[in-house]
Amino acid sequence: MRASARVPAPPLLPVAILAGWLLLLAQATFAQSSSYALIVASASGGGAFKDRFWKWASQMTETLTSEMRLPRENIILLVEDPTMNPSLATGKATKAELAKAFDGLAANVPSDGRLLVLLIGHGSFDNNEYKFNLVGPDVTGTELKNWLDRFSNRQVVLVSSTPCSGVLTKALSRQGRIVITATKSEFESNKTIFAQFFVAAFQNKAADADKNSEISMLEAYQYTAQQVEAWYKEQGRLATEHPLLEDSGDATAAPRPSPANGEGLLAAKVSLSSASKALPGAGSDSPELQALNAEKRRLEEAIQDLKYRKTALPEADYSSQMERLLIELAQTNQKINRVTKKR
Repeated sequence: MRASARVPAPPLLPVAILAGWLLLLAQATFAQSSSYALIVASASGGGAFKDRFWKWASQMTETLTSEMRLPRENIILLVEDPTMNPSLATGKATKAELAKAFDGLAANVPSDGRLLVLLIGHGSFDNNEYKFNLVGPDVTGTELKNWLDRFSNRQVVLVSSTPCSGVLTKALSRQGRIVITATKSEFESNKTIFAQFFVAAFQNKAADADKNSEISMLEAYQYTAQQVEAWYKEQGRLATEHPLLEDSGDATAAPRPSPANGEGLLAAKVSLSSASKALPGAGSDSPELQALNAEKRRLEEAIQDLKYRKTALPEADYSSQMERLLIELAQTNQKINRVTKKR
């Protein structure tokens, strides 16, 4: 194959102009976006499960406000017993309350907003439908799909940490949607520990693989999957849950998302962090540093996009584009280091 000619790099803009333009772009992107969360802890059946489900659901709610800086009014927490903390819980985990919550979110989540739906607790499969166990009538996978489809123009992340949840990667798959489950199929029906580690992902700096001060959905998933696998090994037990992620819209999930299987590209770009944490250096007094960090993020996303398009490109084109992006990223990192040293 004949190598393609090197495409000359575009002329560099003066730093001041580039910084101002990128800062305006970053501010416009993040100032207008909003993240919302709906956290539901299932009926527990009593015993230790009640405290466990409450702990995970309440910790996630508190982490979203303290670490991710979501406004408290953007978070709905439905639990079996709201009296455990009336100031934190929004309501009871019933189908009627869940339907009401989706109605409110459909009206309030803006077109450029993100919605996390996190299901914690017990789930089942009746040979026909997935069911999430609520107080009173359960909710089915079909009902979840109907509710989620109301957010077709918005980014939605559905995380089901329940047994039997793997079937949802097929049932809820859609372009622009991320579906994460604790199990690989509807037949893994034992209790799960996925939620424990998923919540911990947003509290643990180790989950921030690229060290950009925010946790993407892909990073949260990867951290959780690794911790689940390690937990079963430490316990000397056969793993009865195998997490999956699906975000390409092809209804074919993967345990280890990568360019090879086409999963993980969208999840790598989606974070729930508010504007104040969305960019490293966002709290800095230096517009130049903010702009450079915005440019770094753009280049990193372009590199990731290119990796996922590798098989569709001639090898020479792929190599040329990757080389250019890596050079630009290296130059941007050097500028960030120089600006940082001056502070």
